[in-house]
Amino acid sequence: MAPENKGPNMFKRKLNRIETIALSVAVIAMMVGISLNTPFIAGTAGTAVPLVFIISTIGVLCIALSFVRLASKVGHAGSVYGLIYYAQGRNFGFIAGWAILLTYAVFVTAALCGFGLFASGLLRPVIALPWPVYAVACAFLVWFITDRDIKLSTRLMLSIELFSVTLVLILAIIIVASKPFNPAPFHVGASGFAGLSQGLVFGVLTFIGFEAASSLGEEANNPVRDVPFAIIITVLVAGTFFTFVGYAQTVGYGLGNISKFAGAAAPFQDLAPEYAGFAMSQLIQFGALVSTFAMAVGSAAAAARLLVALARDGFLPARLASVNSYGSPRAAGNFIMAANLVLLVCLAIWHNNASDLYGYTGTVATLTVLIAYGMMNIASLIRFTKSDLQAGRWYMLVPPIVGLILAAYALFANIYPVPAFPFNYFPYIVIVYMAIGVVVLLASRRHVRHVEMTQYEFGSGTDVAETS
Repeated sequence: MAPENKGPNMFKRKLNRIETIALSVAVIAMMVGISLNTPFIAGTAGTAVPLVFIISTIGVLCIALSFVRLASKVGHAGSVYGLIYYAQGRNFGFIAGWAILLTYAVFVTAALCGFGLFASGLLRPVIALPWPVYAVACAFLVWFITDRDIKLSTRLMLSIELFSVTLVLILAIIIVASKPFNPAPFHVGASGFAGLSQGLVFGVLTFIGFEAASSLGEEANNPVRDVPFAIIITVLVAGTFFTFVGYAQTVGYGLGNISKFAGAAAPFQDLAPEYAGFAMSQLIQFGALVSTFAMAVGSAAAAARLLVALARDGFLPARLASVNSYGSPRAAGNFIMAANLVLLVCLAIWHNNASDLYGYTGTVATLTVLIAYGMMNIASLIRFTKSDLQAGRWYMLVPPIVGLILAAYALFANIYPVPAFPFNYFPYIVIVYMAIGVVVLLASRRHVRHVEMTQYEFGSGTDVAETS
C-alpha cells in the first residue's frame, strides 16, 4: 500500500510508474542534449564521442545511485532538499535545495530560448517573427499546462519526448545502416586521455535532469519503487540513446571530417538533408521544438514543487506552499513562470541571440546542479557508510565516491581554466546566489518549523542494497 500523505499542503498520490518517469525524461530532454552538446564533445574528444557517452553513463549512474538509495527511504516534493534533510539535517538540505532550485528555474528560461530558436527557424519560410515572440508565447502555454493536473503534463511530456526521440533514432539508424561498422569511435583516438576527460564534462552535463522524478515523492502512487526506478531507467535509456546517436553523428560526418562536426551549431541540420531528405530535416527540427517545450514544462513543475517544500517548512513565504484544486502548486508555479518571463525579456533585450542565451542560462544551471549532485553523494556516504561497513557491503561506498569525484571535476572544469566572457562571470553569479541562500537560511531560523522527517519516511521501505 502506498504511503498516505500527511501534514499541511501535501500533494495527492495519483501518478503511476510511467507518469513518474516522464518528469525525468522531460527535464533531461534527450533530443535537445544530443542536438546541441555533441559538437562540444567532438571538439575536445575528437572521434571518441560514443566512448565519452559510455563513460559518462557509468559515472552518472554512480551519482544516480545516491538519489536511489535515499529515495528508497523517503518520499519528498523537495527533491534534494528533502533527501539530504533526511540524511544530514535541515541546513544541508536547504543549501542543496537552494542550489538545484536555480537549476530547475533557469532551465525553464533555457528551454524557452531553445523553443524560440527552433520555432523562428522552422517557421521563417511562412512568417518571419523574432524568436522572443515564440519564446514568450511558449512561456504562457507552459504556465497554463503546469497549473493543471500533473497527470496531464506528465503524459504530454512523455508523448512529446517519445515522438522527438523516435525521429532521431530513425535518422541515426539510416546513417548507421549506410556505413560499415567502424570501431574507431569507441577508442580514445588522437585527442588522447586529456581530450577524453574534457569531453567527459560535456557528456555528464547532457544527463542533467535525470533526478527530476525525485520531486514526485509525494505524488507517485508507489514512490518507494517508482521514483528510484524512474531515476535509474532514465539514465540507462538516455545513456544508450546518447551513445548510439553519438556514434551515428560521428560516422555521419566522417572520421576525417570531425572538425566540421565540432563546428556544427545543430548537427542534425547537416545530417538529416544529406541522409534522409529535406522532409526529415524539418521533422527533426520540429521534434527539437516540442522537446524544448517539454523541457520547460518539466523544469517548471520540478521548480514549483521545490518552492512548495521550502515554503511549507518556513524558509520562504507561506503563501507559496499552497496547491490548487488540480493538486498543482499554483502560487509557486505563478512565481516561477513570472520570474522566467521577466528574465527572458531582460535577456532578449540585453543579447538578442537565442542560441547564445541558451548556452549562458544552461551554464549557470549546470554550476548549481553540480553543487547539489556533490552534496547528494556526501549525504549518501554519511547516511549509509556505517551500516554498509557493518553489513560487509563496502562496495556500496564506491558509487557515491566516484559520483562525488565526477561532480567535483565537472564543476572545476567549468571554472578553470577561466572561460571567456561572459562565461567567466557566471561562477560569481552562482557565488552571489548561494550567498543569498545562506542569508535566507539564517534569516528564516525564527520562522522555520521543526519537521519530523519520519512523516515522509517509508516505514517498511527497502534499501536497494538490501534487495540484492
